[in-house]
Amino acid sequence: MAEKSSCETCGSKGVCGIDEEKMLKPVLSRIKHKLMVMSGKGGVGKSTVATCLAITLAQKGYKVGLLDVDLHGPSVPHLLNLTGLLDISPDQQKILPKKVTPNLEVVSIECLMADKDQAVIWRGPLKHSAIRQFLADVEWRDLDYLVVDSPPGTGDEPLSVAHLIPDAKAVIVTTPQEVSLADVRKSIEFCRQVQMEIVGLVENMSGFICPHCGKEVDIFKTGGGEKTAHEKHIEFLGKLPLDLSVVEAGDQGKLVEYMQDQERPYVKTFSAIADKLVEQVKRMKVEPMPLSEIRAKKEYKIAIPLKEGRPAHFLTECDELAMVHVKDGEIKKVERMRPAEKGTGVVPMALVHLGADVVMTKCMKEKAKYIFHKNKVGIVLDIPDLTPEELAQKFIAGELGGE
Repeated sequence: MAEKSSCETCGSKGVCGIDEEKMLKPVLSRIKHKLMVMSGKGGVGKSTVATCLAITLAQKGYKVGLLDVDLHGPSVPHLLNLTGLLDISPDQQKILPKKVTPNLEVVSIECLMADKDQAVIWRGPLKHSAIRQFLADVEWRDLDYLVVDSPPGTGDEPLSVAHLIPDAKAVIVTTPQEVSLADVRKSIEFCRQVQMEIVGLVENMSGFICPHCGKEVDIFKTGGGEKTAHEKHIEFLGKLPLDLSVVEAGDQGKLVEYMQDQERPYVKTFSAIADKLVEQVKRMKVEPMPLSEIRAKKEYKIAIPLKEGRPAHFLTECDELAMVHVKDGEIKKVERMRPAEKGTGVVPMALVHLGADVVMTKCMKEKAKYIFHKNKVGIVLDIPDLTPEELAQKFIAGELGGE
């Protein structure tokens, strides 16, 4: 058997994190905003919310992709009445999404299976590989939004999305019931642990609209999602009622037609939620920290991960960290510290908590870049093989990280 090729950067065999980033970057760079719709438990209407969100954004003139990564129980094809297998482009040999409306295209695992009743019995690595292919091997066009419908819980699929899409943001769906809210708090904690920003929370099934009299009855209680959002300091996007007409439209695969009736109370409510989401995403925009602003500070710290005394290729490879303290344009102190456990390197948030204003290293993964940008930490890459003191002097003099 032929030996697997090695990554030129890290030397590992097969598909490593760097290979994945190279594979995905051309695709992800063409998508402005990536939203993962998730829930703590099943049965809260997450897939319906994800699908209606994609439809509503498309109706508002945005170019939208809907990616169904619920590999064991895909619902999106049924909600949109998608039939037949996905096509392959003749020139680039890429998967072509199903075009639902002029502004909306969809990909789901079910659209790749000849037998819709076939069970998908996959472990984590296979799921990760499939989701990577849904991103890299699909001919997504330039999109304003990619809405990802993930399965309930905090398992392999949400974890893969967080890993493969560094700047993905979460939209969390819950019902007002306490059993759902207990699980949604785990979803919030999941997002914080993987450094995924939360756009906001949607309370679904918040009141039942009687099909006979039109009155609203709180059969699942109401307000629990809003209370949880306020307690956890995340944006509350709105409440959606349990409307049997929405259920019927989904069962018949007619959600697109249903969402076109702008006079329906459910559609009006969803339009307001989508508008609030769009504004929240704009406020969450992340920009790189200008290095000139850091140099202009009276005091700042430069973090340089080291391996055997020289700059490490990646944060995770370092066996020592140099923290250079700069004051009034001069090096005042250089601290040396070891990672908590040998061989673990350092994680981006550890450097943020240590007060680093700049991080210097040879290479950096996209997720780390995103975390540093979000926390206003400057980044200098492709640094020469010099001592921490020499690197700091070059930065102070404007010879590294020029803008």
